[in-house]
Amino acid sequence: MSSILYGFFGEDEAQRLFLHHYLNAVSATQAQQFIADDTFRLVGGNKSKVDSQFDEACEIGLVRHQQQCFFIGRDLDDYSAEAFHEKVAAMQARLHSRGVAAILLIPVQCIEHWLWYLHWHAENPGSTKNMSFETQPRRVAKEAVYGTPKCSTKHSNPIVERLSTGLDIEWLVSRSDSFRAFHRQVSDYMVRLTNAGK
Repeated sequence: MSSILYGFFGEDEAQRLFLHHYLNAVSATQAQQFIADDTFRLVGGNKSKVDSQFDEACEIGLVRHQQQCFFIGRDLDDYSAEAFHEKVAAMQARLHSRGVAAILLIPVQCIEHWLWYLHWHAENPGSTKNMSFETQPRRVAKEAVYGTPKCSTKHSNPIVERLSTGLDIEWLVSRSDSFRAFHRQVSDYMVRLTNAGK
């Protein structure tokens, strides 16, 4: 199995952990395995820093660190489809102006909404009910996932690990438009990688 060295620059540890487990699930079905570049030390930490530095971080990862793939995590903080498409277009334009490309992990509204879907699915594994959580406020999503609207990473990280380990990608694709957009980018990347190897 060949490996794909990847970098990540995003808002928080929950995004990084989710991405790690998601990529493990993707790797389980592919001939390539995603490996995080542990030498890459740039950390976003909040949306302002991600917004101001994501294109530079991507260039550093791909050029200086020779990563093969780069992910940018940014909570949308909105549930509007128009706001989502505008944010994606603006970020892609800035990346294009630097001559780099990245896969955008942009949950509507925040990563906790994707985790909330996974939490609900774990508690209702046989249900076909199509729940919609993404219009609910971020505070409500965090409370549903962590049991409190504000918590430390020491409290949240084990919950993120538990919910995202072995996640059902196709189920989440069927529930969240923003996750589907993210997963489509990864799928397209894998197709390009396979075609380049032929």
